[in-house]
Amino acid sequence: GFTLAAVVTLALGIGANTAIFTVTSAMLLRPLPYRDPQQLVLLETQRRGDSATQGNVSLNRYEQVRDRNHSFSGVAVFTNDSFNLTGNGEPQQVPVARVSANFFDLLGLKPRLGRWFLPEESRPEGKPVVVIGNALWQNRFGGDPNVIGRTIDLDSAPYTIVGVMPAGMQFPFIGPVDVWSPRYFELTVMTPEHLRAGVGYLTPIARLRPASTIQSAAAEMEVLNQQYIQEFPRAPDGGPSISIVTGNLQELTVAGLRTQLLFLSAAVGLVLLIACANVASLLLSRALARKREIAVRAALGASRSAILCQLLTESLLLALIAGTLGLGLSYAATGIFSTLGQTTLPQGFAITIDARVLAFMVAVSLLTGIVFGIFPALQLSRTNVNETLRDEGRGTSAGHSRVQLKGLLVIGQVALSLLLLIGAGLLVRSFSRLLQVDPGFDPDNLLTMNVSLPTVKYSAHEQQIAFFDQMLQKVSALPGVRQAAISAALPLTPKRISPALPDDAPQIPLSQRPFTIIEAISPQWFQTMHVPLKMGREFTAADNAQAPRVIIINETMARFLARRYWSNQNPLGKHLLIGRMTVPSEIVGVSADVKNSGLAANAAPQIYLPFPQLPWGNMNLLVRTSVDPHSMISAVRGQVRAVDPDQPITNIQTANELLNSFRSEPRFTLFLMGVFAATALVLAIVGIYGVLAYSVAQRRQELGIRLALGAEKSDILRMVV
Repeated sequence: GFTLAAVVTLALGIGANTAIFTVTSAMLLRPLPYRDPQQLVLLETQRRGDSATQGNVSLNRYEQVRDRNHSFSGVAVFTNDSFNLTGNGEPQQVPVARVSANFFDLLGLKPRLGRWFLPEESRPEGKPVVVIGNALWQNRFGGDPNVIGRTIDLDSAPYTIVGVMPAGMQFPFIGPVDVWSPRYFELTVMTPEHLRAGVGYLTPIARLRPASTIQSAAAEMEVLNQQYIQEFPRAPDGGPSISIVTGNLQELTVAGLRTQLLFLSAAVGLVLLIACANVASLLLSRALARKREIAVRAALGASRSAILCQLLTESLLLALIAGTLGLGLSYAATGIFSTLGQTTLPQGFAITIDARVLAFMVAVSLLTGIVFGIFPALQLSRTNVNETLRDEGRGTSAGHSRVQLKGLLVIGQVALSLLLLIGAGLLVRSFSRLLQVDPGFDPDNLLTMNVSLPTVKYSAHEQQIAFFDQMLQKVSALPGVRQAAISAALPLTPKRISPALPDDAPQIPLSQRPFTIIEAISPQWFQTMHVPLKMGREFTAADNAQAPRVIIINETMARFLARRYWSNQNPLGKHLLIGRMTVPSEIVGVSADVKNSGLAANAAPQIYLPFPQLPWGNMNLLVRTSVDPHSMISAVRGQVRAVDPDQPITNIQTANELLNSFRSEPRFTLFLMGVFAATALVLAIVGIYGVLAYSVAQRRQELGIRLALGAEKSDILRMVV
């Protein structure tokens, strides 16, 4: 019974620590599955005086770094996009990575089938080719080994398959990808002129030369940056406030997760300490019953060191048995963590138990055995042989020092449990506040989905405007639909940013102007989202491409402009220069703030533009329903296909599901912290019970004498409690 209690208690602590270490090892310690991953770095833009990195560089800047650097053996780029895959089945939108031709060779990868890209295929005149992911190869083409050389239609244009990605190969710094294209100089939602003008959309990845360091590369990037400023003074990313910084690829990929994992590791470490204190308390209680055994061993010639070795061996054996059981528990827990963390953990890391995890489990088990076994072993090894053998048969109680040590262990268990419970309580309070945050719109009965138009088929702005107008008319006419609108971005998600400046303010370079979020929307957007207008008017159908340019700003933007430029004047009727537009836009309305940078952050300054005045091929359809939104999915899909039979819709979810996805990370942390705190509390309760039960059993003779001398049962109970 004692062994079972000790093993199960320790197994919980060791298993929890091993499970968290498995995740930590996969994310932070295990190298990425590329050749010499420690030599790989990401290049990012960063404004001087601002610790936040912007992440993307322009096409011109990439080519400058690629051609003039001396620190890297190679520089590649990637950017995310999407294609509509038609033919050979239902129309499907597939996630795409546009990469330079040397991307896979830079990482040191080999294809499962076929080949990687050729340098000439990464030029505008190059043949349109793609590499497809293993999942798409299996699901869409049935794993056909003759798929190489086959032509598929992507965005209504023919592409030739030249390779298939290895099974299980993922790229956590890019995200899920089904199709890889070498046409990095293109982007579905932008024209080549925009990309050449200096719009940042590419993420460079480089491999350091053996003699180079991150510090020397950063210094060279600063020199190249100054040259770039002189050559492209009007580019949005070319102002003097921009520099390029470098960072290790793996560190940057998991940068946002490191603190969370270390926090959870500390929590499970406390659980293990409680388990150790628990078992140590049981061993101390058991020590009284073993005093005669140890005294006999000593009387027969056993030295104190031999007794210590025997007792520690018993403790280590208990710990190793518990570690083996804990490994099984951690295997199950790791699977649960992987499932629960699909929306919070970076994808592309294999969370598996490997040799490092096994070594960690053995090391923790050995350390645990020493920690919980050393104090009881020291207590027992100091047994006085003569006194113990002479006192045998007489009622004895535990010595003062042993009682005091057991008391300290119990106090420690309760204190550590309370620490975890307080941490869990704070997380509960934070999460409760997050649930009460007003997103600025009504998420109930709101269905969202993405519609991405193929560039080849809808290359002209007039075609894009006509498609979305026709789609909105058809969807709005459906029974059960109250309003429908389109927007360039979903609520709470990252959006396009652009420099903006009042036309009556002193003119400064684009890169030095305040950056603000801009979003193209249809006239019904504010009604569909239930976002109130504080002053002015909404957009109307008359705000088309030929009409004077108009905008609506949110309250945060209005306060910023009034405070910085207009001395708290009414912003209505004033004009802003947005981006590279030479014609200023008139402010015709001020809307309430909508959370546009996540639930936990304050709303950032934002500008809304009429969709016809900023056409965009990749838009989100928002449908306010009078019935269950899920019941309208097939009807809405039918109306989209009525406009274009080859046009898929993707990322279908309700606004409430979207909100829940933003709460998934704190919910995941709260769940784990709650589990650890509950485990700690249970262990502390079991430990206190075990110590009291053993203590009372050892004091039976004393308690019997007290009863014989007239003590009541209630007195005994009160004394023990």
